[in-house]
Amino acid sequence: MALRLSTALRNFLLAHGPCKLALQNGVLKIYSGTQPTTADDAVAGTLLVTISKASGSVTREVLATGTVTLTGGASGSVDTVTVDGINVIPQGAVAFNTSLTQTATDLAAAINKGLSSPEYTASSSGAVVTIKALPGTGTGANGFVVTATLTTITASYGNMASGVAAVNGLSFETAASGALAKNSAETWSGSAAATGTAGWFRFGGSVTDPGTTDSAATYIRLDGSVATSGANLNMSSTSITAAATQTLSAFSITQPAQ
Repeated sequence: MALRLSTALRNFLLAHGPCKLALQNGVLKIYSGTQPTTADDAVAGTLLVTISKASGSVTREVLATGTVTLTGGASGSVDTVTVDGINVIPQGAVAFNTSLTQTATDLAAAINKGLSSPEYTASSSGAVVTIKALPGTGTGANGFVVTATLTTITASYGNMASGVAAVNGLSFETAASGALAKNSAETWSGSAAATGTAGWFRFGGSVTDPGTTDSAATYIRLDGSVATSGANLNMSSTSITAAATQTLSAFSITQPAQ
């Protein structure tokens, strides 16, 4: 079977950056049974083993968030929104539209369309826009000041906070010859949680993924087949015994030339 990319992973590659950044500090989980039809589907089979750095206990990344809350005004515009001094709506002001709730929706969309560096993503609920750092930022954005310049509209702000860095996630080498290989300095291993026959794997991003159906395109996932040969992940044996350590000596992702 071919590698299968979740919608969130495909969106990330198109909008934000390379596969290395998307998967950095993630974990690889090996399951029994048949690979799901798409990587947006819920996991199937039994989780046999979670592969981390040197079998270490994994801390999943929490993305730092900040807020812009539109508090008043029935006309005007949000002219800039800055995070750590960087305008995250560089394409221009967002005009008041019907209500503060709709204007917040428009503002979140403008942040998502922007090409600021570094980039951020945004969502809205009511008149509150939540700004979120990209994966890989960890604690780096904590304390960044969120502010805006406005015409007529008024707002309050919550600075970036609550980011948590990933621990014992997996990392990669520099891409070469169209392939992205595991970090050669790392041991990718894990103690098996159950006994069974490996059938497929899911490589998830740095943020916690519940493994449920992802209709909202939230979770970065790369799914593939497992076998002793001819699969996306080849193992010396697909028979896994509970408590036995499983080690992946090699793992790489190849980008076809066309």
